Amino acid sequence: MPLKRVKILIISLVCALMLSLLLGEAESRRLSSNESSLVMAKNQKQIDFLENLFQSITLTLNKTATLYNGACSDNLKMFMRKSIFNIDGVIELGIIQSEGSQGMLMCNSWGNDSFKMKKPKSHDGFLFSGPHTSNMYDEKIFVIKKTVDDYEFNALIKQPSTKNLLQSVKLSTASNNLSLGPMEKETPSNFISNLSYVYQYKAVVNTSGLFYASTFLLSFALFQLLIIPYLIFTFDKSNLKRRIMQGDFFNVYQPIIDASNGEIFSYEIFTRAKGHDNALSIIKSIKHYNLYVEHTLRQLDKLEEEKAQLGCQNFQVNLSAKHLTDKKIINYLSKIATASRREIIIEITEDEDLFKHRLKVKEAMRKLRELEYRFALDDFGAGFSNFSYIFEFEFDFIKIDKSVLKFENTEFFLSLVRVFNTLKMPCIIEGVEDDADKKKLDLIDIKYHQGWLYGKPEKAPQDNQNPDSKDAN
Repeated sequence: MPLKRVKILIISLVCALMLSLLLGEAESRRLSSNESSLVMAKNQKQIDFLENLFQSITLTLNKTATLYNGACSDNLKMFMRKSIFNIDGVIELGIIQSEGSQGMLMCNSWGNDSFKMKKPKSHDGFLFSGPHTSNMYDEKIFVIKKTVDDYEFNALIKQPSTKNLLQSVKLSTASNNLSLGPMEKETPSNFISNLSYVYQYKAVVNTSGLFYASTFLLSFALFQLLIIPYLIFTFDKSNLKRRIMQGDFFNVYQPIIDASNGEIFSYEIFTRAKGHDNALSIIKSIKHYNLYVEHTLRQLDKLEEEKAQLGCQNFQVNLSAKHLTDKKIINYLSKIATASRREIIIEITEDEDLFKHRLKVKEAMRKLRELEYRFALDDFGAGFSNFSYIFEFEFDFIKIDKSVLKFENTEFFLSLVRVFNTLKMPCIIEGVEDDADKKKLDLIDIKYHQGWLYGKPEKAPQDNQNPDSKDAN
């Protein structure tokens, strides 16, 4: 597996794991928040019910205290009996009088029989106590009471009744001193002075393993297929663009010879890089990251700086069909001085983009031809050869691909050149590498030759560096 893919795999795994953990934690918080809201709503409902109950009891005890005049009258007993039936959980109402060191039950819902009881203590407001053991009812009870002078007015509630009412809420008084749990809070009663409600206000819900697993798999796929490749692509593109702008790439120039006199007719401009970058790899990267425009503008800037040292009046620059559809390129070429425009021959590669953008390319060529630029069809015979391009785009030169020179059928090559000569379209043959190639060309009337026999691509004379780079011609 290529190292780059291994890196993407490892980074994707780490990022997916971290994202799934973060999303799992966020989901847990969301679930916990929702559950907490439900718990709080349930608890508040219970507290509201209890508060209504205690309000009814306190109102009844106040009314009882008002009606009691020292005698357990029938009207008073009737009122207390009706109140018992109307208030949930209350089983008895009673009145206790302090007598010396003890208390005496003076009146209750069912009669006025006197019983000795524990002496009531004077206090403010209403108090809640219990659970107490009741001999009369043989079970645990709670008491809500208030005192007026020497009398205590109270209501008895069975403990089982409160359990049904309380459910998830606990009652706290100074006597039982309930401690709060980590997710509990305490709210005082509005009617009972010493009573508070203890209840859970927060719930913790853990995210399921299925959520983590599915989130991890989806995140991994997202990082592996989209995010990480995009970030790597963006970083690599930015790095390549920085190299272009900082001058890591430079021009080299290969001569094109006029076979009629042996003099240099033109130089074709190629790109090389500092270090060990292969020239084909450079061009492939520039295409891959769509940095044609940035690279070409930099290449043309360097040409303006170096052309005086080459002593030539013609320079051939490779532009693709995509270049000619870019406004920045056209604007740049439009601003070049007229003398420089006459020196530039724009080589356009015969490829699918030329056909795809033919109308835009033709319009761009028309504008640039008006500015005295010339055009050459590059690599004719290398896969996309079509004579219709020659007539449709009105090229000034035809560059024949070196593969045609290697054909064993010399007659075909000769016939091809004759056609172009008849059309008065000068040809440039590429790939002239040795004397055998030149000997073959001596039999053919082709005016311009280019290849290693005449010179490899070299830097302009003023640059004394000798970069360690590989040629691609």
